[in-house]
Amino acid sequence: MAGSKQRVLITGATGFVGCHLTRLLKEQTDCELLGLSLHRSWPLHAPDLVDQVPLVSVNLLDPDKTLEVLAGFGPTHIYHLAGYAEVSRSYREPDAAWEGNLTATRCLYNAILRWGGKPRILYVSSGAVYGEPTDPSQPITERTELRPNSPYATSKAAADLLSFEMSCSRDMDIIRARPFNHIGPGQSPRYALASFAEQLAAIEQGLQPPLLRVGNLASQRDLTDVRDVVAAYRLLMERAASGTVFNVASGVTLPMQTYLDLMLTLTPVEVRVEVDPALLRPVDTATVRVDVSALKSLTGWQPRIPMTQTVSDLLNYWRLEVGKKPSPETSSQARKVGRT
Repeated sequence: MAGSKQRVLITGATGFVGCHLTRLLKEQTDCELLGLSLHRSWPLHAPDLVDQVPLVSVNLLDPDKTLEVLAGFGPTHIYHLAGYAEVSRSYREPDAAWEGNLTATRCLYNAILRWGGKPRILYVSSGAVYGEPTDPSQPITERTELRPNSPYATSKAAADLLSFEMSCSRDMDIIRARPFNHIGPGQSPRYALASFAEQLAAIEQGLQPPLLRVGNLASQRDLTDVRDVVAAYRLLMERAASGTVFNVASGVTLPMQTYLDLMLTLTPVEVRVEVDPALLRPVDTATVRVDVSALKSLTGWQPRIPMTQTVSDLLNYWRLEVGKKPSPETSSQARKVGRT
């Protein structure tokens, strides 16, 4: 296999992070790519991937279909991004979180064992597996106790531990990444900063009143540009040893209020900010401080995109997306036409 072209499989390829990772690998590496997703097509905001990177619709819970893809493509590398990703909703639908994170990951690993190949695998876990730190003044390292405090985080922690176990008991070549919050263009408004951006874009275009609904702005978070995060994934895939785990974050912790204030400097509109109780989580980690020295020491990785650019790119993305939506007047006319 030495010198042969890498064949890279990306699960969850059509998701927010998957699109950015696929784009990075397509532009910066000479490898054969295949995207795996529940969806049959690339999202509209990723036209550069359409007809450029093949995509197969597969549910990882379908062992035979997954095995068929593995045997047909023969991946040398797998980035496993697919999974259930919503913390707040996981309290209402814990079974879906467990199925999407632990069960789907177990099914993928079992399919790989049935296939018999030996791909290098990067399992994308989550910084949420650490939960509420016992000492918020100390940064979270990879040795910090896992204390997950949501169904999402617990199911990710279980899949994280499964990945380690499979690297030990089945000699699978698996590295684990624990990314903390990451943002950027293409992110769903189900997440805080993207929600702020969508609302501000709608206010700018006169599509909603100048009222911005937010959740807990006092919580302190480490946010990283998604494009920096996927660059870290690529470096870990290249350099990390099997069985190891790495935090992925900027190393800078700020209150959510600070991130919002930065976004507000980028819009000409005046808005009133109101906390919406529906956006508050039953359990919310107050402060997240992250030690990323292991990642930096191994790979030399550093965040390269300033937060000002990240927030600007996110806001501009939602300005374009909101601009594609019909105005209230247009929608009203369309409904009238539809009734005639």
